[in-house]
Amino acid sequence: MNTVVVGLQWGDEGKGKVVTYLSRNYDCVVRYSGGSNAGHTVDYGQFKLVHHLVPSADLRLRKGMYIATGVAVDLNVLSQEIEQLEQFFPGSGEALQVSKQAHVVIPFYRELDGKIDAARSEPVGTTRRGIGLCYANRALRFGVRLEDFEDEVLLERKLAELVRVWNLDIDANSILKQMLEIYHSLSHHLIDNVEAFERLKGKDLLFEATQGVLLDVDAGTYPYVTSTNCSSSGVQAGFGFPIKLDKVIGVTKAYTTRVGEGPFPTELKNEMGEKIRRLGDEYGATTGRPRRCGWLDFVLLRYAVKVSGCDELILTKADVLNGLERLAVCVAYNVDGVKVRDVKNLRNIHKAEPVYEEIEGWKDLNSPSFEKFLRRIEQETGVRISHVSTGSKVEDIVVL
Repeated sequence: MNTVVVGLQWGDEGKGKVVTYLSRNYDCVVRYSGGSNAGHTVDYGQFKLVHHLVPSADLRLRKGMYIATGVAVDLNVLSQEIEQLEQFFPGSGEALQVSKQAHVVIPFYRELDGKIDAARSEPVGTTRRGIGLCYANRALRFGVRLEDFEDEVLLERKLAELVRVWNLDIDANSILKQMLEIYHSLSHHLIDNVEAFERLKGKDLLFEATQGVLLDVDAGTYPYVTSTNCSSSGVQAGFGFPIKLDKVIGVTKAYTTRVGEGPFPTELKNEMGEKIRRLGDEYGATTGRPRRCGWLDFVLLRYAVKVSGCDELILTKADVLNGLERLAVCVAYNVDGVKVRDVKNLRNIHKAEPVYEEIEGWKDLNSPSFEKFLRRIEQETGVRISHVSTGSKVEDIVVL
């Protein structure tokens, strides 16, 4: 069986924990998009690990892990991450393979990323990890791939070309030396796309998305999006081969959060928003930035379910709302005086005024009012909820 786990909001839905939990039923976890701008936190109980590039497989079970061609690889981040994983799970790195055809984030991409965003009339709030520059140079055919490191003369020429194209005053040779050193320490993890595909053929694969559908470069709140197709539509291109998906699992919080700039109709710029942020520890795993918080938005959730082809839902962070007497959900928008229940695109959601419905809160996740909340989500989306996360740890999840 081939399954993909996607976020149905603006990322930070808890996909890392979900993928780790589900990975026990699969042979290999595959990252197919994004880069070190992702921050998938996995709480093993005694410690937490944040996965930026390494797939969020349960490291206790020694499952296969594959970073596919669609991922933007920062060699320094990957090296540090493998080192960290080995400290907690010695030998776990042996299960990791990385596509030689994946593009590499060159160190100076980070600075350029920040300069470009600062030069915009309206910054999009990039994480400044150089991911957008990596994908832009790929599209411009100036990109550097991991396979290029096998030919140092070619690599030196490509770096010099990048420095010239971007008119940079830097020493390309020092960057080359630094990157080659890290590359050689990681080279035993590298594999050609075709060989990886042949090894994985016939195995049960769990594809791990990054960010969320609302940040997808095509389906999301453009231009306030990431640089890749992080919805289910990006699996085949990111994997590098045609692959039939048997199931699309969407992950959503019981409320909504967003990091960075862009429209957010249900954002709570008040004490309740601050309370949810505090209770949910809503700070970015990659940037540390406080997340903007708001009520659950059924309009956007229905949109995300539709464009991702979602087959089932997993609800996270409902426990954060335990003890709140009254909650609200957004059931529709008022846009230019017109009430809208569903949207065909996200072009005008910056004009959207949320239409709220107050609902009863719950004491805990065994409360009848929480059961009613679950049924309401299923009714609004037309998709069943298969699991509910009951806490931060990997095992804190129940099957419905």
